[in-house]
Amino acid sequence: MASISFVVYAEGANGRVAELILTTELAIARGPSPDNDDDPRLPATAPLDPGLVLSSFAHIQPNQTPQVANRTVGTGLTATAVISSWAWTTTKLKIPNAHTLLEIIRVRYGKSTHCVYMVLCLINNIISVANMLLGASAVVTVAANFLLPRLESDFPHGLCILIIIIYFGIKTFSTDLIRSPEHLWELVKAVSDETPVAGNYQGSYLTMASKEGILFGIIHTMANFGLVIADTSYWQKGFAADVTAAVPGYVLGAVAYWAIPFSLGTVMGLAGIALQSNPLFPTYPRAMTTEELNAGVVIPYVAQTLAGKGGAGAVLVIVFMAVTSTTSAQLIAVSSISAYDIYKTYLRPKASDKAVIRVSHLAVIGFGLFMAAFSTGLFYGGVSLGWTIYMLGVIVCPSMFPILLTILWDRQTKVAAIVSPILGMAGGIAVWLSTAYAFEGAVTIDSTGTSLPCVYGTVTSAFLPLPTSIILSLLLKPYRYDWAKFNEVKLVEADDSSVSHSEKTTEFSPEQIAYLKKGSIFSGAAAVVLFLAVWSTTALPMYGANWVFSKPFFTGWIVVGIIWAFFAFFVAGVLPLLQGWRTIAFIAAEVWRKSTGKPTRGPRRRSSGQTDVTAVGDGPFDDLKGKDSPA
Repeated sequence: MASISFVVYAEGANGRVAELILTTELAIARGPSPDNDDDPRLPATAPLDPGLVLSSFAHIQPNQTPQVANRTVGTGLTATAVISSWAWTTTKLKIPNAHTLLEIIRVRYGKSTHCVYMVLCLINNIISVANMLLGASAVVTVAANFLLPRLESDFPHGLCILIIIIYFGIKTFSTDLIRSPEHLWELVKAVSDETPVAGNYQGSYLTMASKEGILFGIIHTMANFGLVIADTSYWQKGFAADVTAAVPGYVLGAVAYWAIPFSLGTVMGLAGIALQSNPLFPTYPRAMTTEELNAGVVIPYVAQTLAGKGGAGAVLVIVFMAVTSTTSAQLIAVSSISAYDIYKTYLRPKASDKAVIRVSHLAVIGFGLFMAAFSTGLFYGGVSLGWTIYMLGVIVCPSMFPILLTILWDRQTKVAAIVSPILGMAGGIAVWLSTAYAFEGAVTIDSTGTSLPCVYGTVTSAFLPLPTSIILSLLLKPYRYDWAKFNEVKLVEADDSSVSHSEKTTEFSPEQIAYLKKGSIFSGAAAVVLFLAVWSTTALPMYGANWVFSKPFFTGWIVVGIIWAFFAFFVAGVLPLLQGWRTIAFIAAEVWRKSTGKPTRGPRRRSSGQTDVTAVGDGPFDDLKGKDSPA
């Protein structure tokens, strides 16, 4: 989290370009353990509970499944659950037993720093859910209806979203309204000539030379870095991945993610511009208002115009899938903070696993109710999706560099870790509000949601903590942290003695350590290459070229975007099945044998002590892993 985002650009009544961002951050696996593993027949509820099936037949450690999926998620499913993230192989190497980001903070710096970052991470979760609920309030009535986040649900959610995206990419050019990419280019050019876009080169929609576009790009890039790094659900995805799956899964996910804004954003966004003058368009004869754009109704309008009620229904499915997946990821992140970082750390250190899981369930309900009330208050207070997207970087970016330095730099001190994000947030808010007043003459919702104040505030929030932390760390009681202390993070122990010692700790072999070191270098290089590919070789050169897309170039752009969407479908829809077919077949056979009263074969154990549920000896969810890969 797939972090599935699509951006729709459309001209508002005041000439400002509005964006709709829908982000899907797919969730982490969970599933209760069965009451009695010795029961000769499968419980009646099992077909509705994949977690129960896994614990019954694969003997996956139940108290690990809620947070980190027993650390056995393979490449395809990792990519499905991420589709836009960064590979934290260094984290996996240094803290192999961690459940959450906040555990790492507590072990290194102590309880006071732990509390500071707990607040920062909870703010991140609140902002993420508020964005989704504000953007999809028309289709989501209850966000906390006992959502059970699982990687198993990520697969159908992501698959459904990508199928619909591909459908719209093809449907757009198979109707009489827009017959081809060339025809779309002609329609959009006509609109640009009639109503030029302020700030765009030659007033055209068919250009990357857009002042508002580049400012939003800076805001969105920085804000997404902050959202991901301070989002504990993303860290749990990294902990959940198998050693050999983490790097390829995250890189594949990042590459596949680009298909979403590239394909859907380009096709549906420009179609919305082209079709506003068509009598079939819902707002005809008027143009869409700023309020409609900020409410995120561009895609539903275009879908209804192209495909009637069925198209609007398909968008409803996309939004519902996106919102439930994103919300479920945030719910399990908050539940893990509540259960592990608050309840078990400060309130009842000796609490049983059963009590911890109960608290996590209550946290899901409580946070869901809180977010429903909070988002409703924002809506009736005049806060739109557009406003929260523009300003969220000011709030979520301050902890970005201090968190990275916690993992990558052994000299960051406790004082620096506490002071730098607080100073960054204070400085970012001060710059944001003061520039809004300077440019607009007042501090209001409208003025604080404009581009320049949000750019200045976001950049300040993101980068001020970096020199602050370095300076404080080097001047005030400098030290070097012993990375071996991270081994104090232990796996949660089961309530009974059925879990062997090898299942309670994670120790990497020399081969795995070497693999992780290589993976860390590769993932860092991949992150740099992908960033440069998007910004240095595409966005910035095309921004500086002051060039309007020609018809042939635009046609090629559209074709490549649709091909990329098919690639994302393969990564998120086909690859997990290819990798997991042996496990699926094994569990299906075991379910059949147990339901008919026949004895089950039971899983085998690998030399490392991990459960092996496949007939050929590979780990769960990682069946296509090479035989020479570290296991």
